[in-house]
Amino acid sequence: MASAQWRALAEQFQVICPPEGSPGAGSPGVLQGQVSCGHWVSVAGLRGWVQALLDQGVTSFRCPCCPDTPWLWQELCKLGLFSDEDQATLEAQILAQEGARGSYRQCPRSQHLVQRLDPGTLRTPCLPCSQRAGELYCFCWGCRTDWKDPLPQGKSCSNPQCPLQAALYDTLEIQAPGSSVHGCPSLRACPECHTLVSHTGLGCPLVECPECWTEFCYRCLRDHLGEDADETEWEHDEDEGLDCNNYSEASCSIAGRQELNRSP
Repeated sequence: MASAQWRALAEQFQVICPPEGSPGAGSPGVLQGQVSCGHWVSVAGLRGWVQALLDQGVTSFRCPCCPDTPWLWQELCKLGLFSDEDQATLEAQILAQEGARGSYRQCPRSQHLVQRLDPGTLRTPCLPCSQRAGELYCFCWGCRTDWKDPLPQGKSCSNPQCPLQAALYDTLEIQAPGSSVHGCPSLRACPECHTLVSHTGLGCPLVECPECWTEFCYRCLRDHLGEDADETEWEHDEDEGLDCNNYSEASCSIAGRQELNRSP
């Protein structure tokens, strides 16, 4: 979006308070907050402006008066101008935008959104959590666990499973209506050995790990073959293999993105 459009939208929603509108002067009773660039913003104007930008697919915000100055999402939330309901609604809209995938993460502690400032580092501070804890709290951008590496540069994570976990979090969903794995992540990790496994999108959702030969359901990650026959829609023959025609989508739900430190 061009700078002129940013300014026009900001003027329309009266985002920036006039100099006489700073606290203690101008418009009494108007809830305001000061952002890092020094400008004062109004809660009503900021809420409407953010909503208008999201409606146009814009997920990164910057000061309309000094457009080279970014307004990170966590900075705007730290102002305390959004109600919990407003923040939850806006964050859901941000996550729904395709362009937000590479620049936003949910803090593993608070679950609020954090916008990435430096793409060159994995060490990601969460301002609200730091404020509540009284000390700096950071998490890893890749694997989304508490940051434990003592190195301040944050170029690498001490979690040995970080690259694998990051791949599982960032993978896209399978978009193949009519397929048994429609809506599943395009990558899964074998529940036994954590080898990455994909699905062709054809046939039943049962897959076999190429490393340890474990068979599991790509949808729910469970071992249907090891379950009681009365509780599953699967049938198996040792000589002929799987009876994929006996699969029913209603028999299992889609598991979310895998977290390797938790059971599926």
